[in-house]
Amino acid sequence: MGPKLHELHRRFWQLGHADRLLIGESREGVFFLQPFLDLGVKTGPLPLEDMPEPEAFVETYYRKMLRGNPQDGDLYWVAKPPRAVPWMEAIVGCGVFVSGTSLAMTAVTPDVVPDLADLDLGANGWLSLMTAFTQNLAAHFGDRYPVGQTLMRGPSDMLAALLGLSFYTELYDNPARLKVLAHQCTDIWIRVLQAQYRQIPAYQGGYVSGMMGLWAPGPVSVFQEDAAGFISERMYREVFWECDHAITNAFPFSLLHLHSASLQILTPVLELPSLTAVNVVVDPLGPALPALLSDLRRIQSAGKALHLHGDLSAEGIRLVRSSLSADGLCLSLVRNI
Repeated sequence: MGPKLHELHRRFWQLGHADRLLIGESREGVFFLQPFLDLGVKTGPLPLEDMPEPEAFVETYYRKMLRGNPQDGDLYWVAKPPRAVPWMEAIVGCGVFVSGTSLAMTAVTPDVVPDLADLDLGANGWLSLMTAFTQNLAAHFGDRYPVGQTLMRGPSDMLAALLGLSFYTELYDNPARLKVLAHQCTDIWIRVLQAQYRQIPAYQGGYVSGMMGLWAPGPVSVFQEDAAGFISERMYREVFWECDHAITNAFPFSLLHLHSASLQILTPVLELPSLTAVNVVVDPLGPALPALLSDLRRIQSAGKALHLHGDLSAEGIRLVRSSLSADGLCLSLVRNI
């Protein structure tokens, strides 16, 4: 990264003046299961003992993806544990299933919800595997390329996977219990990412947010609350706002991933005082970009950096450039989302 681009990334997080937005097109695409299929993983249940070892992915996947240069335009492709795995759901007790129809890995709700208060992360096999991936990537690539956080779904997603459909009924019937579980998931989430950062080497004096490709002067927490996109603003405030507040407070920089089709929780999200940035995915079946502009301007007006992600046309890119401030603005393009 040259000094000028380095400074643009810093200004993104700090909302400093920028002459232009950051823009890049991800090489990763959307088919995250392919590395596993290439290694012979079969469809159906995937127990921990059947997961390929981290070293198996180095030549077949990571070196091919890095191609000697991690930059995608202004952004980075980051070496990280495979994002296809539902890591957080597996860590808290869900099964893992490889779907031949959706060509993805999904979490399987357990028959009995485990006691999260008694979860021993030190002996957790899925966390040990995640950490082994991070350590292996740091050993192979950490002196030349960025290594970072993988996809880690947030407290609402963890609970939705653990409870299945009862997640939504419990919001009505037993919100106090759900709030306790949500706080337990939050504590686990923070501890898992802290464990990863103990293995992630600094890159050019900072860290690169693994899912978003942005360099920052310090560690970044990237999290999502997709399940919260299906609940009301009131329920989000009551059950999950404090959880997200704790996650944003635990790391110097933070970015929350949302979808354009479910921005009803945006108002309380923007009230998170320590939240640094908001990612909005422009959903193919959600509101069209012109209709999103008022919410995107709200994000910027609230003092949050904006990371916009989607399969945008040339006209859409022009609209973003002309309608939003370049200060704290990043556009990450991905095709065929």
